[in-house]
Parts: sequence; structure tokens; C-alpha cells
Amino acid sequence: MIRARTGAGHRPARGATHVRDLSAVRESLGNDDTEFVIGESLTVGEALAIHDRLRGARDRPSVGWDSLTPTELEVTKLVALGRINPQIAEQLLMGRETVKTHVSSALRKLGLTNRTELAAAAVRRP
Repeated sequence: MIRARTGAGHRPARGATHVRDLSAVRESLGNDDTEFVIGESLTVGEALAIHDRLRGARDRPSVGWDSLTPTELEVTKLVALGRINPQIAEQLLMGRETVKTHVSSALRKLGLTNRTELAAAAVRRP
């Protein structure tokens, strides 16, 4: 974490809140520290990239290539490279089900029915 790396401590007024929030986060992760540890190990740039993916523009068309979110485009590129969902999930620091959702969304928006069509369309795209 940035505070740990820089030596900056928590403000005393936030100490109890921080401990409570940290416990809630760990509980929501099923007390499995894997995702927590991954999050702690992110650079600031990596954390900001994830944040940006979560807050993409909302003024896109509903179908076609222009309708895909930045994350859907990134997932589509990786599908075109032959990556499978677990590999994509690891590379983009997201869950496998999230990757599956992005693939499904891209297929729906592009009017395609399977990953092979998606990969072929991505390769043909200028």
C-alpha cells in the first residue's frame, strides 16, 4: 500500500474506521487474502488503470465496435490473440466471471455468436 511504502501512517481519527473497513473488505472477499494481496501489490498506475476501466464513458452507441467499453475492447484483443478466460483474467487483474461477462457483452453488441467469430472480427477490424 502507498502508506506502507512511503512510511505515512493513518490519521488517528481514521484508525478505527480503517480497521473496520479493512475487516469488511476481507470478509467480502471470503477471508481469502489472495485478491487483497494482489491489490496491495499494485502500483499506483495499475490501480488507476483498473479505476479507469470501471469508470468508462457512458455515451456510447448500443451496438457495433464503438459500443464496446475500453475493457471489452481489451478483452476482445486478447481473445483474438487466442487467450482463454483464465489467462485474460490474470492479465487484466479481474475475475474469470468478469471476463466471461465482457466476452458475452462484446458478442451481443457485435451481433456475433461465439469466441471464434469475435476473434476473426477483431483481426479483420482496421
